[in-house]
Amino acid sequence: MFVSHLSSFFEYVFRVRESTQPQLGKWDLIFFMERSYSFWSNRLTWQLRFYLLAFSLILFSQHDLLSQNNQVVSSLRKAEDNFQHGNWTEALKIYQRLVKDHPDSVSAHVGMASSLVKLKDYPPAIIAFHRALEISPRLSRVQGALADTYNKNRQPNEATKWYQKAIESFYGKAPVSWYINLGIIEAQQGNLDQARRYYTVAVQLYSKSVPAYQNLGTVLLRQNRLDEADACFYTALELNPKFDPAFFGRGEIAKKRGKLVVAQRLYETAIRLNSADSAYRYAYAQVLLQSGELEAGKQELKKARSLKATHHLQHAHRLAQGKDWQNTLRYLKIAIDADPTLVEAVQDLAYLQTQFDDLKAAESTLSLGLMNQANWASGYWQRGKIREKMSDFIGAESDFRKSIELSPSAAPPKISLAKLLAQTGRDLAQALELAQNAINIDPKPEFQEVIKMIRRKTVSEK
Repeated sequence: MFVSHLSSFFEYVFRVRESTQPQLGKWDLIFFMERSYSFWSNRLTWQLRFYLLAFSLILFSQHDLLSQNNQVVSSLRKAEDNFQHGNWTEALKIYQRLVKDHPDSVSAHVGMASSLVKLKDYPPAIIAFHRALEISPRLSRVQGALADTYNKNRQPNEATKWYQKAIESFYGKAPVSWYINLGIIEAQQGNLDQARRYYTVAVQLYSKSVPAYQNLGTVLLRQNRLDEADACFYTALELNPKFDPAFFGRGEIAKKRGKLVVAQRLYETAIRLNSADSAYRYAYAQVLLQSGELEAGKQELKKARSLKATHHLQHAHRLAQGKDWQNTLRYLKIAIDADPTLVEAVQDLAYLQTQFDDLKAAESTLSLGLMNQANWASGYWQRGKIREKMSDFIGAESDFRKSIELSPSAAPPKISLAKLLAQTGRDLAQALELAQNAINIDPKPEFQEVIKMIRRKTVSEK
């Protein structure tokens, strides 16, 4: 049964805190806590990990494993070895063969599901976990793994149901990650009281769990229960003195209480421990601006935007590796919205739009980038190439010339302008000169072909 109050827990925590720390002041800016839930859950994956096949075999499949013949055992061990070394595709193939030949093998179904999860193919993984549970219905570790998979597949209601089943059937203390994930799901749905109950159980069962205290503090902060939230963050720091999210949480409390100097100090500590987090920089910038340090605040805002944009760009690259082009486009746009000066995101988006034959969108993307980076030589060259494809030869020529002006030692814009002048028959002499200059910089075979084409045209026109 979940505990609905915190009196005994906070009686101890407040006693420790009051003996070592002064009370903080009043806060006047609410932070977007939904983002914090996602961030902290991602930062703490070591506590919220997916159960590996090795555990599944040891904890709930020993009888299944031992009942097989030697060939099956050998295949299972080979699959497990591939899984442990990150060869998930190969592991999956072995498990699929085992499932086909031994449909009642729990180990094979769990191994197949685990491999599919690692490959981020969640729907068939869910089916495989369900099949294992049809064979052995009360395997709590499998129920928890199924809940994790539903959670990854963004099915929070099913995840909640299976986490609760796993906790109910678990012998002894259920893993802290199940309670934390339940709390995160409830908090994301706005059910803060229920989230707090889950986190309270987590800290009472696992009194040394930093993630449990951190998430409990976060939900209490969102409920404006500042003393209790501060106690949680303080306890997290007692357990891990270098835990930057707790410094950030205490900074949020200080800011809300109006203690800007204290908030600034706490944010600086969080940034020193983790300089790559844009939320820390943004909150720090707001405190600096409120304190009248305008120039420093503006610089921190710029850093925060750059960090946020870079984060989204990296996520877009991961999506591109999985060929999820729709979401790749989406996150590239988000990155540019966060920081229009991030030229890598601009050129990636323009390139992808060009691949999908959306030339007008690609031209607009590069134009936006050039508005924010007026001296971006390769941006002019790329836009010139797109305009050439759109038969805007005057615009293309202008862009190529601007690129050459900004980067005289670059060969690509010179060869592009040479080709354009030759193909439109406007100035073959200048085209030949540009092509020769490009070859002098970079004697690529394709550049050699361009100069041959220009010379043939020159001869034919005589």
